[in-house]
Amino acid sequence: MNPEDLEERILLERDGLLAIDKPPGLPTSGLSLDDPDCLQHALIERHGDMVWAVHQIDADTSGVNLFVTEKRLVKEFKRQMESPTARKRYLAVVHGAPNWEQKTVRAPIGIVNERNLGVHPEGKSAHSEFVLRSRGVDAAVVEARIFTGRTHQIRIHLAHLGHPLMGEEWYRTPPCTEHPRQALHGWKMELETLEIVAPIPEDLLELMRGEGLSLES
Repeated sequence: MNPEDLEERILLERDGLLAIDKPPGLPTSGLSLDDPDCLQHALIERHGDMVWAVHQIDADTSGVNLFVTEKRLVKEFKRQMESPTARKRYLAVVHGAPNWEQKTVRAPIGIVNERNLGVHPEGKSAHSEFVLRSRGVDAAVVEARIFTGRTHQIRIHLAHLGHPLMGEEWYRTPPCTEHPRQALHGWKMELETLEIVAPIPEDLLELMRGEGLSLES
């Protein structure tokens, strides 16, 4: 990521906290601190010193990603993110037209086979809530709120409901090739004293328009 693009993606920089609008196709962190193919490395280069990721976002998922410039702050912001008062909201473009306006999913997530995670009775507890924001003929926009931070949680729970993400490769049969990435965006994060919003990226807006979807509808 070049320095100019990185500067444009800084949503908040204050008291050791860096909130970045992570672009799709870029991991939060790499295999090592020297791995240039990740957002953490770009931030270390910008800061000229170590920068720590507070949480991880799937490489293909865009949106709010938190980092700190002091290691002691990692624990504090993890605590805030895990607080019952925290709000982590995502926007998802999904297959199908849900017949519900709101849905709560408490379905455990665990290893199903060597490749995939999925809903499994012996997995870790996972709690998500979904609100329908726009319904089309063959697709919809859903707002997701997560109360646990399991790997691929939103993707798995939406597939469990029968509405996998557009662009979903793992949790849909056959894999979706209608969008080049999972149509998932970390839209808003509300912590104790912060509300951080990442604008909806153009590729998802274009996908929504093509499906006749709008947050205002």
